[in-house]
Amino acid sequence: MAEDTRVAIRLLNFYKIKNKLFSYHSHSSEYRINEYIDAISEGKSAAIISDAGTPCISDPGVSIIKIAIEKNIKIVPVGGISAFTSLLSVSGLSGNTLFVGFLSNKSGKRKNQLKDLYLNHKTIIVIYESVYRVKECIEDIVNIFGEKTDIVIGRELTKQFEQIIRAEAKNILDFFTDGSILNKGEFCIIIDNRKSKVCEANAENNLM
Repeated sequence: MAEDTRVAIRLLNFYKIKNKLFSYHSHSSEYRINEYIDAISEGKSAAIISDAGTPCISDPGVSIIKIAIEKNIKIVPVGGISAFTSLLSVSGLSGNTLFVGFLSNKSGKRKNQLKDLYLNHKTIIVIYESVYRVKECIEDIVNIFGEKTDIVIGRELTKQFEQIIRAEAKNILDFFTDGSILNKGEFCIIIDNRKSKVCEANAENNLM
């Protein structure tokens, strides 16, 4: 099973693996997923291949895993690289880390999630964000966590056009404005919230 069969076929061809390939993605129906599970329950084996990184971490494959667990199907993880572990390994940051994954795609709810993270999790925070919302998300981080909050942002991690930038939050926002960060692909963002502090003049407006 592959998130994108066009991507997976290149991997299989490289290793000269010939087998049936089925697609799964965020729009896969429950009926289709149950077909895969039924085949496994009948004694067939299957593997999940994601586009890049480790399957089932902020990935649609988790729907298959949940049902497999309910059916008591044995699941064997195969070590791989996920975007957030890749970025953490080159971030230069070390300490307790909270992996959040994707925030809400609704602006108001996203801001509330970030406010909660700022107030209640003084640690290293890792989030994912879509190309369609990443600039707005960085703007929210600047306003809520403060301009000088240390940020590490990665784009297209583990892929051909990988890009990693480390800077204060305000500078990260400037990089989107001047084109230093390409507005393509998916993003992983590390926020060092261990010492983040918004200025007192803005705190009431940002956090109430």
